[in-house]
Amino acid sequence: MKLESQNISEAIIRNWGLPEALLSHSEDIEFRFSDEGMKNNTEKNYHMDTGTCKFCLYNVKEEKPIFSMEFYQSSDRLARLRAVDKAVEKPLVLEFLYVHDDSFRNKRIATFYMKKIIRYAKLINVDYLSVRPNANADNFKKDKKINALNQEELERFYLKFCTPEMPVKLDPLK
Repeated sequence: MKLESQNISEAIIRNWGLPEALLSHSEDIEFRFSDEGMKNNTEKNYHMDTGTCKFCLYNVKEEKPIFSMEFYQSSDRLARLRAVDKAVEKPLVLEFLYVHDDSFRNKRIATFYMKKIIRYAKLINVDYLSVRPNANADNFKKDKKINALNQEELERFYLKFCTPEMPVKLDPLK
């Protein structure tokens, strides 16, 4: 069953669960939807609002973030503004996908959550998933880039999820 719109909620995100690589640490990992109580994290502004979400998997025992993701549903008004002389398309915008802890990179955590966001995008009946991959974003300046993808690898990573049922479009850096 497809929905025209479904407000994202903490319950939906929590029901996505944890990827296999984190299951052995599950008692120490919490889903966080605010900055409150987080240490050792340069990322800020975690939130849950109508149509927008930024969450973190946080290891409470080690007091450090493991993974963050931010996405939002483009508004009807914005979609109409962007659709000059063409059909109106509504994307789900993936703003941020990041495995903070380099020891957890290459363990399919990002892949797990990409599959979840693709499934969610289909559920809410958006036209495509929009991604602006930037391996050199300001968010990553302090990252040692151990096991991190370069720009070309990052673009290939996102595009491998593209299907006719849910296209993934890369929004070029400006």
